Amino acid sequence: MRTRICFPALLVLLLAALACGSFASPTATPVPTSLPDTQQPSTEVPVTATATELSAPPPDTTPVPAIPQPAAAAHFKTGDPVPLDSITMKSRTAGWGISGPYVLTTADGGQTWREATPPESFTPGTKDQAYGAFLNAQTAWIVFAEDDKIPPEASVWHTTDGGRNWTPGPSLDHEAVGQSVWAEFAVLDAQNVWMLVRGVYAGAGTHHTHELFRTADGGLTWTSSESQIDDDYTGMVFADTNFGLRTLQTVGAYSAAPPDYDVTTDGGLNWEDRELPPPPEAPDLFDQYPYCETYQPVLLSAQSIRMLMGCFDYYEPPKQSTSYFYSSQDGGATWQTVHLPDKVQAAQDQLIYFGLKDALLLGRDMYLTASDGQTWSFVKTVNWDGQFSFSDPQYGWAVARSNGNVALVQTTNGASTWTVLKPTVAQ
Repeated sequence: MRTRICFPALLVLLLAALACGSFASPTATPVPTSLPDTQQPSTEVPVTATATELSAPPPDTTPVPAIPQPAAAAHFKTGDPVPLDSITMKSRTAGWGISGPYVLTTADGGQTWREATPPESFTPGTKDQAYGAFLNAQTAWIVFAEDDKIPPEASVWHTTDGGRNWTPGPSLDHEAVGQSVWAEFAVLDAQNVWMLVRGVYAGAGTHHTHELFRTADGGLTWTSSESQIDDDYTGMVFADTNFGLRTLQTVGAYSAAPPDYDVTTDGGLNWEDRELPPPPEAPDLFDQYPYCETYQPVLLSAQSIRMLMGCFDYYEPPKQSTSYFYSSQDGGATWQTVHLPDKVQAAQDQLIYFGLKDALLLGRDMYLTASDGQTWSFVKTVNWDGQFSFSDPQYGWAVARSNGNVALVQTTNGASTWTVLKPTVAQ
């Protein structure tokens, strides 16, 4: 954490001492700046202050709580359509949405929305975008980018009343650089949140930078943990305040190698790189493909880990690929693997867990499991790509995209059927 130390109190003490011709004892009676005509100058010998008395008091590093500020003035009119970029539902009725730089909330399952954007000051003429994390219907964290970059001096806003009021955190002073700089969050509880500020730029290949921040007080302060380059992370989760896991893919052309992931046991201060073993039924799998990468991490506990692993060729989109489900009950010491259906794309599909055994695997081809990933059943094929959010195994929403068109869709039967919603601004 960066701390600025101020010295105004010491400066005042020095100036006062010079004006008096000596350093005064902290317990001495102050000398008036002017003397009445009837008062004679004192003939007392000034007492010289000791070194202990002259030393500056230690700076107060206690953060000053920022004053909560009401949400920004509305940018929408009643009845306006709401073009969502992303949706996060916390129950069958309540949730959050992001539309460019605007933050919205719903209380009726996505039918209508109210704006709850933090009172950020945007530079006129810039293209702005909000990135957020949402614990429940009341608690959220938001940071903004301008022209595809989160400024180094950006602050993270947080709310505990559903977006009616927002409190800004301190300036991040982050060092992530790139032609694009954005944020990804991992939320543990109302106090502990991690934010990965990521950047990417092209130049003799594609390069990635990042800086990891953590708050342990709900967003009042943020501490930088570490920085590293050339890691393209595909997911980050934490099981508790100490144990976390990040999946990643290697960038650029390289010879075939085992897929790997990062683990921390000290809350993100240090990370250890680990490799996945090949599936027992395909021991030479990692030699058959130029790319094998990890995706979609899930931590049911610090010992119980789930993730996807996908292998693919050089083509975009790949002409050949295969995907596996990996699970460990001993913190990654040993793994069980399940070969996923051929249409599953580990690099694109979204894995959502409900409890310890039920999960959905969502892409254009959708599957479910009731056996903790050991068997998968086909559910549905759709002709759109989606950003999915489920409140429970039956109720889900997606921001669906196809051929430049965007729509908000909903399911009430576990992805078996989807209905188009037409979200508007509430009265």
